[in-house]
Amino acid sequence: MLAVSLLALGRSLWRLGLALAGWLLLAAPARAQAPADPKPEGAPDPSTLEARRHFKAGTKLYRDGNYGGALAEFEEAYRLKPGAGSLQNVALSQKGLFRYSESAATLEQLLARHAAELSEGERKAVEDAVAELRGLVASVRLRVVPAFARVVLDGRQLSEKELAAPVVLNVGEHTLSADAVGYAPEKRVLRLAGGQRDVPVELELRCTAGFVQVTSNDPTAYIAIDGLPKARRAYSGPVEPDTDHLLQVYREGVETYEQTFQVGRCKTLPLHALLEGVESAAVAEGSDATGPLPNAPPKRAQKGFFGLLSLDLLALTKQPLNLSYAGSQGGALGALGLRAGYRLASPVALALRLDVGALQVEGARDASDRARDFSLTSVHFGPDLKLMTTGEKLRFVATVGAGIVHHRLAVSKVAPDEVRGLDPYFSLELALGFNYRQFLGEIGLIVQVDGSTALQRGFSEGSNQDLTKNLGTTLPMLGIGLRAGFSQWRTGR
Repeated sequence: MLAVSLLALGRSLWRLGLALAGWLLLAAPARAQAPADPKPEGAPDPSTLEARRHFKAGTKLYRDGNYGGALAEFEEAYRLKPGAGSLQNVALSQKGLFRYSESAATLEQLLARHAAELSEGERKAVEDAVAELRGLVASVRLRVVPAFARVVLDGRQLSEKELAAPVVLNVGEHTLSADAVGYAPEKRVLRLAGGQRDVPVELELRCTAGFVQVTSNDPTAYIAIDGLPKARRAYSGPVEPDTDHLLQVYREGVETYEQTFQVGRCKTLPLHALLEGVESAAVAEGSDATGPLPNAPPKRAQKGFFGLLSLDLLALTKQPLNLSYAGSQGGALGALGLRAGYRLASPVALALRLDVGALQVEGARDASDRARDFSLTSVHFGPDLKLMTTGEKLRFVATVGAGIVHHRLAVSKVAPDEVRGLDPYFSLELALGFNYRQFLGEIGLIVQVDGSTALQRGFSEGSNQDLTKNLGTTLPMLGIGLRAGFSQWRTGR
């Protein structure tokens, strides 16, 4: 007879009969298929001897109160020689460890697998023990957001299958934690009483990152974010939110695809990389390998040719002639121009400019209160030095220029006269630059100083010489400028 009924009589009586019950059970003839080699009658096979050894060790450990060690020994004994006694002792060790739900499940296995070895009274004792143990367990239904988070309960990671069903737990306190890449980890202590069923528990992680999903028209290409290789073929993962990032998709024989992007917190940004020349390029060897990913190529340098059309609106801080402009019309110089150059490196570019401007004033009065209309045209030509920050989409730009300006000043109505001449000029522009793919633009403030010595000499004689009394040697101007064009920098896709 097995000692199952001792569950109801208490641990002390069980300790006295534990070893005897096990030894009697293991000494019984094995019901498994007989070994191929005949053995002397009555001699136990090696697995039985090994099982007995583990059973005996488990009994000693159980008596010493080492339930964890006893559990390991009884489980090994059952693996080597399945029997009701070993499985029963497994359940008792689990109960000693306060693992009531597992103990109940083990006793249910005992009824399912070894019922034929039990008497009616023993089966009834086991059923009563199961009912008692089930009163010491509870169950919870877990809902974790995001669904792909790793969930750990009492130090053990739960599988998707376990999360889909109610989780059975012993009464008392349990530690529940969850973490996921791109989310702040959460931890919670659960306190459960016996008999509680399907207690709802929700754990929603706080998002701390943005997410990107990258695909490509080349399934053999590699993907890197901010210079760090991430995956082959496709990648999904977190990035720091609201910050510029560089996507690179690359492989040997194909020009690297680069794109800068930003993604908001908790947002998901899909990106599809179109590599050029994939159809004609040979498939990269080892692209299906499981080894380390190759390093990302260096970031493409922001350099190359560029061209800009310019539109300027300039106000003269000093008028070119000694006239009264009260009631006159005009006074602002408008200019159209062309800039062409080459970006040598991310912060430096050189360019040539050609600007054509015109100023038309009507209704100005001279010292005799006579109407004096005049026009001033200018052609600026010279080099520019552009210094800029290295932002890919937005940057601050300082442009310093100097060169030759050709002026034409014509006075009409009274003693018409006209003057032409060459003078130097100097300009300074502070602008905000931006680009999208190959489109390039700037908007900024302009300080420009044109020389006017040639104009002064031209009016030094004749009827209009009194108009140059306050002309001086320069024509300072302030204004705003707008630039638009293209670049070969291929940034900010």
